Amino acid sequence: MEERWSPLLPPDDPKSAPREYAVRTKIWRWKGGSWHFANVRAKQSALIKRRFGSSARGWGSIRVRLKIGDTEWTTSLFPAKKTKTYLFMIKASVRKTEDVGAGDTVKVLIHIV
Repeated sequence: MEERWSPLLPPDDPKSAPREYAVRTKIWRWKGGSWHFANVRAKQSALIKRRFGSSARGWGSIRVRLKIGDTEWTTSLFPAKKTKTYLFMIKASVRKTEDVGAGDTVKVLIHIV
């Protein structure tokens, strides 16, 4: 996606920063549970944190709208300290509709809300 820059706003100002990011990531399952997650790559996570970290909510979360295949839902990105990335949960209904699960690599469109 092409980034736009306005001479009137700093390039990392959340008002002018690109709000959509395409991510290829692998789905993983929380040990001992049925919750499924995926991580945003480190470079993209650092960019999102730099641009939108100041607007983070509880636990450093950032509200997003995600899309896998034809399925969209609203959730949050959460910082994962160990990996210095953001992660997000993939709901069971999304996994079922899109026929994906742990170990699958998916393309996710992230839109910062």
